[in-house]
Amino acid sequence: VRNIFPDAEALGEFEGTPPSAAVLKGGRAVGYVLLTEDILRIPAYSGKPINTLVGIDTTGRIAGLAIVHHDEPILAVGITQERLNRFVSQYQGKSVFEKIIVGTKREGYAAIGGITGATITVMVENASVTRSAKMVAEARGIRPPVSPSAERKEEAGPAPSTPQVAPT
Repeated sequence: VRNIFPDAEALGEFEGTPPSAAVLKGGRAVGYVLLTEDILRIPAYSGKPINTLVGIDTTGRIAGLAIVHHDEPILAVGITQERLNRFVSQYQGKSVFEKIIVGTKREGYAAIGGITGATITVMVENASVTRSAKMVAEARGIRPPVSPSAERKEEAGPAPSTPQVAPT
């Protein structure tokens, strides 16, 4: 948790549905941490889930993450810890409300690079991280930011309706 929230002063208990723990500074929550395995148990290539510690701030941005445990053979023998760290670091700063895709950028998605030779593993990790983090954010009352165009529409009020004229 200290690597994800370096200025944190305390950590609350894991509680709620889905479970997460408040990260505190000055007695106030500055974010939450969660374990993906406590929320979604999506089996990866090995048939077992990848347990990842995910930190989100109070605006819904991913503060960081760390893989806690996995049984993935490719990550144990073919992928260096440095490559794995580079992969997970791509989530930092992304909103839990963004659609994140591994691979080629597509409209409406934030793209992150994968790990060659670990396609299934990174796709499962992406689904576990993004879905779990969004569930925790929503449960803790964190909402997506309002886009400037949505704010303008809201300020303008409802669109005028077209009067319906009955045939005579």
